[in-house]
Amino acid sequence: MTMENKGYTLAVSHSGRKTRAEKVYLKPMALYVPEIAAQAVAELIDSLPASNDQQTDVALTVINNNNGVSVDKDFASLSALKEPVNAADAVKDLINIVRGYDSDEETNVCGW
Repeated sequence: MTMENKGYTLAVSHSGRKTRAEKVYLKPMALYVPEIAAQAVAELIDSLPASNDQQTDVALTVINNNNGVSVDKDFASLSALKEPVNAADAVKDLINIVRGYDSDEETNVCGW
């Protein structure tokens, strides 16, 4: 039986303002490259509605669209998430956690 790859969703959301930006990656292994991960997070942040409140709590989320496993990491401020090293490390950590759940399943079709 062949399963369709629904990919992983990477999302950034403002907790207090209820805004969210997300993008689906059919080949999420590319997000292990720090520059690509940092760029992906920066693009999501740029697509959020503009705000003067840089101290708003934000969350970075990774979702496996094939099985619904979702993990997120909270940041105290948007500026903390904007740091390329913080963004890249957080994306990698979240993907590793999601993949840990995937390893317990029979199938894994997200390009790993």
